[in-house]
Amino acid sequence: MNLLLLLKFTIIGSIGVGTNFIITWVFKEIIKSNKYLANSIGYIVAMCFNFIGNRIWTYYSTHDNILFQSFKFLIVVTIGVFLNHIFVFYFHNKKYLNFYFSKIIAVIIIFFWNFTMHTIFTFNYFQLI
Repeated sequence: MNLLLLLKFTIIGSIGVGTNFIITWVFKEIIKSNKYLANSIGYIVAMCFNFIGNRIWTYYSTHDNILFQSFKFLIVVTIGVFLNHIFVFYFHNKKYLNFYFSKIIAVIIIFFWNFTMHTIFTFNYFQLI
């Protein structure tokens, strides 16, 4: 596996995680939205940033059909949102961990899902090299 690729994906993802947590916190704590709605909004906004950052910087994608690539990204993100909710729900409601700690666990797990699926499926990285 290309370590530089993983490093770049991690940097973009880390910025995305910060965005995710800030937006989740704003919606949950300030706007007083449902915590799972806030979780979804934070995750989706962060994933939009991640798509642009990874497309341009991590994978150097020049795929002409950005709509098709965006659709593939959306498939991975949608599955990731559901998995994220499952993990947050499980650790928060079944294991009685703090909501934000549960979210950290979910983000770590989903990171590996996202890296694998975006590298192979969304950006077809191994076909580019």
